[in-house]
Amino acid sequence: MSWNECLYWYAQDRDGTYFGLKKEENEGALLLEDPKGPILICVQVTYSGQYGTHRDVTVRTRAELERPYALSIKKQSSLRGGVNRVLGGLERGAQALGRKTELTPDYGAPELADDRGIKTNEPEFTRWVLQSRELKELLAAWPDFRLQVGPMGPVGTAHLVEARVTLEQDEMADALFDQFGTERYERANYQASGFQEQMDALVELAKAARDAVTAWPMPMKTP
Repeated sequence: MSWNECLYWYAQDRDGTYFGLKKEENEGALLLEDPKGPILICVQVTYSGQYGTHRDVTVRTRAELERPYALSIKKQSSLRGGVNRVLGGLERGAQALGRKTELTPDYGAPELADDRGIKTNEPEFTRWVLQSRELKELLAAWPDFRLQVGPMGPVGTAHLVEARVTLEQDEMADALFDQFGTERYERANYQASGFQEQMDALVELAKAARDAVTAWPMPMKTP
């Protein structure tokens, strides 16, 4: 099934406002209402060329913070993971000698940092953000999910909070659709695809990140 078809049925289940055309495959968007602010679900093209078009599913919401803050959490490449293991060994050696070092900062969440690349412009504040149990549990349960937070403009306190994952077609659902090929079976195909479970988790990740970055006041910066 196409992205638009899955998103259409997801909108019916989650009572969202759907924007899309039946004839289009991967351009639909969905707006969900939430007490803490609207949530936008859409796709973003990350590559278009001779090897096809690659897209990411993005779930976006907003947060108001006291100053510009940036956070990126994504799956580590195998190369980066190897580098971190070497740095970790050096760090443990330095600690054994009584020397303090920050070669591999874990921001107070070593179980998360071991498997993820974490970048931030506010390490101390990020230590508080990553104390969110819900945030850590969702990232552990869905290793392909990524997360980023950043200012929405050059001035102001509005920040974008975004959870994303690479869009992949479900081969089983596609085969069912090809076999039956009628709207009668579209919803059954959608339910078999696992789309709803993954989308619910991605929405929950965006909401958990929004809650985590607004749960604590940002620490004052030393001059």
